[in-house]
Amino acid sequence: MVQMESVHGVAMRYRHLQALALLPLAPLALACGAAPEPALEAAAEPPRRVFLITVDTLRADHLGWHGYPRDTSPRLDEWVERGIVFERAIVQWPKTGPSFASMFTSLYPHTTGLINTAAQTIPDDYLALPAWFQERGFTTAAVISNPVLSRELGWGRGFDRYEQTWVDQATLDAIDDLPVEQRPMAFRRHVWADRVNELAAPLLASLASEERLFVWLHYTDPHAPYLLQPGTANPFIDDEHYTSEEIVDLTGAEGRALGDQRELRYYVAQYDANVWVTDRAIGGILDEIATLGMEDGSLFVLTSDHGEELDEHGVPFEHGPVPYNSSVHVPLVVVGAPSASAGRRVEQPVELIGLFPTLVELLGEPMPEGFEGRSWSPLLRERPQAHEAETGTDSDPIAFADAGAYRRHLRSIQDGEWQLVLRPPNRDREKPTIELYHLPSDPLQLTDVASEFPEVRDRLGRQLSRWIRDSPQNVTPHTEAARKALEAMGYLE
Repeated sequence: MVQMESVHGVAMRYRHLQALALLPLAPLALACGAAPEPALEAAAEPPRRVFLITVDTLRADHLGWHGYPRDTSPRLDEWVERGIVFERAIVQWPKTGPSFASMFTSLYPHTTGLINTAAQTIPDDYLALPAWFQERGFTTAAVISNPVLSRELGWGRGFDRYEQTWVDQATLDAIDDLPVEQRPMAFRRHVWADRVNELAAPLLASLASEERLFVWLHYTDPHAPYLLQPGTANPFIDDEHYTSEEIVDLTGAEGRALGDQRELRYYVAQYDANVWVTDRAIGGILDEIATLGMEDGSLFVLTSDHGEELDEHGVPFEHGPVPYNSSVHVPLVVVGAPSASAGRRVEQPVELIGLFPTLVELLGEPMPEGFEGRSWSPLLRERPQAHEAETGTDSDPIAFADAGAYRRHLRSIQDGEWQLVLRPPNRDREKPTIELYHLPSDPLQLTDVASEFPEVRDRLGRQLSRWIRDSPQNVTPHTEAARKALEAMGYLE
């Protein structure tokens, strides 16, 4: 193990709160000392129903089962013990449209060309997960609360029923006299989790008798600007973790400010409260599924499209510009997988692009051609084996993630211990740069150690260059910049 000074000793107290969530975990204590619910019996047959539950903007390190000290997820902390927890699940682009496009097609963002902005449409010539279910006789249904996933943008393709709900323009005009670009409600047109459940409960009841069913529920509460539903009190204001006096600069962050608040601790508490609200809502819908008799024979996948920058890297309350783990590390839990051992944790990094091939394998169907994602099903079905090979080799499990905008396209690779980030040249920087972070001692990726560990930097740089070289590229401006950067550093042959 590399010995390095931890960032915990030099970061502000708020940073302590985040970093605690990424320390090695002891077995989780269940709320109120209650015994865990029995694990769903591992089905001998493929699941008849698949429930995909996603939460917009949900960081893994702000959840109890990932070690976060605030009680943001008491209900799900218990539920995840019934399944398999992936400790390091990485999205391929930290924006809603590009991220779900990769999950639903098992193609990297630079293959589809769907990058940069949240509002994206999957082209009809790509096989998408909902259509695949529909073609196999599954009834497909969804309740969606983010307008960038609207039916009008094509996200309803493959669904028999597609319920979408968010604040309309007339409501916006009636609630605020501020210019539209400054309105928190305009920035976050999403509705709260209770509204998703109001639509989901009768929808599920109407589908309870379906023999083969795929349901997608998408919640958006943790998305900026972290508004709470009127009448909901924040349980984390002035708690024992409400200590930092750091001030956040919201210049250029129109729509994210909540009144005159500028203290970072307030915004983090608001974010955490929205996670807490979502936890309660998902717990309620899981109860509804059980009451309807839909739990047995069902597979559940809980995850997110991306995390959120809480000003760790100079990006306040946003996602998309950078590929650090605050933006790309998300929760991933699978409950009810055939032959899986409940209560187990998978430590190696996995990519969310593996969702589609994983479901194909778990349902016992032939694998479609052209997938770029790797299935997680071997990790679900097998108990972890002792890692006999030395770490730090090209055969280690790795995960890729991209981020950025047109002239600032960053690419990254991480294994079980390190993350490398490539910043190509742009108008403000003539030379490319490589950043390297030691994740166990620097979980928030605040200290670049590329110059101190050249062998690790070069090994990951070569792996990143091979990935770029060997993968289809439909994002020419960014791809060329990345290629030139890697060539300049000697990583491309």
